Amino acid sequence: MTNQTVSANVDEQKAPKRAGQENAPKDAARSHILVLFADDRHGALDRIVGLLRRRRANMQTFAIGQSEIPQVVRITVMIEDSEVAVEQLVEQLRKILDVRSIVNIATDQAVTRELALIKVNSNISQHNEIIEIGHHFGAHVVDIDRETLTLEVSGSSEKIEKLVSQLQNYGIREVARTGCVAIARGLANL
Repeated sequence: MTNQTVSANVDEQKAPKRAGQENAPKDAARSHILVLFADDRHGALDRIVGLLRRRRANMQTFAIGQSEIPQVVRITVMIEDSEVAVEQLVEQLRKILDVRSIVNIATDQAVTRELALIKVNSNISQHNEIIEIGHHFGAHVVDIDRETLTLEVSGSSEKIEKLVSQLQNYGIREVARTGCVAIARGLANL
């Protein structure tokens, strides 16, 4: 037995297997968008997040806000996992009494957006350069100071990552991101 084989066996022993996932191919993971509508009651969010943690869901983003229905919140969760694991997770989430409905939207059937606020080091001579870079990405200036400039941008995660990358040369002080929110394309309603 080689050293590589021994280390692989040790890693498999350390990580507990997830129920129903022993035979799932390692490369079967892909992005899933779950949209939940839940009652806006004390403890509802705790129960939902607790289940996601217990099931070891690989959450990429988690966004919550009021829905169009009074006293109902809309929760958007982007998860990276296999189809089997996500379907099992959806079934478990449906069992929570506070969850009114849950939909697994295919990424190609969803309009997704994220909002970011990016605070960049900037002196007065650099303001115009930074603003110009921001405009190429559809960003707007929301705060200007002698030493910093704050941009607001919305769009895909990739777009935000590219803007952050472009601004790295100036020195980023802080980035605040909302996480992904999604809605079904076309006439489809959730």
